[in-house]
Amino acid sequence: MEFEEVLEKERAVRKFTDQRVSEKTVRAILADAQRSPSLLNSQPWRAYVASGKVVREIREKFRTLTEAGEQPREDFASLMKVEWDTYPSQNMATMSDTLNYFLHGEMKQFDEAQINLFNAPTLVFLTIPKKSPAWSIFDLGAFAQTLMLSAVDHGISAMPAHAIVRYPDIIRQYMPIAEDEAIGIGIGLGYKDRRASINDYRSKRESLDRVVKFVKD
Repeated sequence: MEFEEVLEKERAVRKFTDQRVSEKTVRAILADAQRSPSLLNSQPWRAYVASGKVVREIREKFRTLTEAGEQPREDFASLMKVEWDTYPSQNMATMSDTLNYFLHGEMKQFDEAQINLFNAPTLVFLTIPKKSPAWSIFDLGAFAQTLMLSAVDHGISAMPAHAIVRYPDIIRQYMPIAEDEAIGIGIGLGYKDRRASINDYRSKRESLDRVVKFVKD
């Protein structure tokens, strides 16, 4: 697949079909991600892949806690509590407004997708050591982006989401993730449900001139 086509097709998928992704395909995707750059070749990331019964049980326990009003307690909690600058805050507000308009007020569909972890048949949990510099978070992002681009190239859709890692203690009940590792992000992998209208939504991007400044001699 040409790179431009991969970029065009890389969109967050908020509802997957029940079709499973083969382990062979997931391994190929992760092999591509493993080629990502990192500070001083530190390669701080680790990836833990859940599928089948494990995903179903994690999803059910997450749903029970969410419906009971249990607050998220993700490992990156301190980062989630920062005050956002005006610029990104405006972009997030715009997305919220346009998504609500796109769904014609049916935000319940969006909320239900999150509670069900987007019905993803495969969940990939990405971690870095809790004793890490800020650079390692950047490295983890590079790994995640390469993973998602490779997924598209393999005909697989992806959904990176905070909702997938909101209860790390539940995740650790099933995945061999040590306490000294921080679960940074979860990525759902699967096949896009083409019947779900929520998958047709596309968020807007700021113009290049607003985010890029060229300085010449």
